[in-house]
Amino acid sequence: MTNSAHDNGYDELIAIVADADASAERLCQIMGFVVGHRGLVDPGLLALHELDPAQGWREIVIGQPQCDRGRIRLWQCAGAVAPARRLGAQAWDVGGLFDVSLRSLGPIDDLLAGFCRNGFSAMAPVADFNMGGLDVREALVRDGDSLCFAMAERISPPLTGWDHVEGPVSNPFNSVITVEDLDEAKRFFLDGLGWTALVDTTLVHEGGRNVMGLPLDVARDKPVALTIVQQQGRMEGSVELIAYPCEGHDFRGDQPHWRGLASLSFPISNLEALLERAEAAGAAIVPPRSIDRGIHGRGQAAAVITPWAARLVFFQPDNAARP
Repeated sequence: MTNSAHDNGYDELIAIVADADASAERLCQIMGFVVGHRGLVDPGLLALHELDPAQGWREIVIGQPQCDRGRIRLWQCAGAVAPARRLGAQAWDVGGLFDVSLRSLGPIDDLLAGFCRNGFSAMAPVADFNMGGLDVREALVRDGDSLCFAMAERISPPLTGWDHVEGPVSNPFNSVITVEDLDEAKRFFLDGLGWTALVDTTLVHEGGRNVMGLPLDVARDKPVALTIVQQQGRMEGSVELIAYPCEGHDFRGDQPHWRGLASLSFPISNLEALLERAEAAGAAIVPPRSIDRGIHGRGQAAAVITPWAARLVFFQPDNAARP
């Protein structure tokens, strides 16, 4: 499938929360995001998540005002508060989307403190590590809606290109899917969907300190294998596949209306070709629907449910140039 300007990672993520107003207020305060839209959720987009419009779904869209991608759509149902997906899950447990990554543009300790003052808990102390020649500090937090954010502060070489952003973090740029078999996951994304790997490595944490909450002896002695993939091989709107050296729980039975990270949305130029490849690779498909993303465009979209129950929405805008 030929890449185009549209075939370049996810530009939105959807999270289901108990109280969209409260979540939007907290996240904007923590991250310097602003509200871009409030209203009812588009019926076509609800259908791609197997949700009923009659349940009164509404949304608040927030984002980093200096960035044109990485918006977060916070959805709330008018009915009873649903259970949380991945309830009690650890980083090594399979099922759905694990987290969303942010670049910390200031000291990560300050950013972590801001999250923890606003309803989030750290999953482990801040950890220092080197990946691909980059020295970074990283932390991981989760709240009562099972929204999980990873944050990374670049130590060396210094992060560049973000002087235009006034807040403490970048837009979301990466998201993790935990898998049992990394080779199988790479076959799905690289051979099946035709994406490109930009990082393919193993990590052993010297001293054992790690952000995932692994026991120190496991993190110190057993490698964690990971591959980061994206259509054009860029670290923007990318998906990180991680396989852990331990046995975990399986949360693939979580329901679509439950709270937590529900999906990632990828603008593409050829929806039909993408769906053919995804289905051949073993994904379940929620058929195309017309959707309206407001100022971010109308078009056709379908949902691809990966073998790890992570839902990826692929959106072909009406103005997309076919390759």
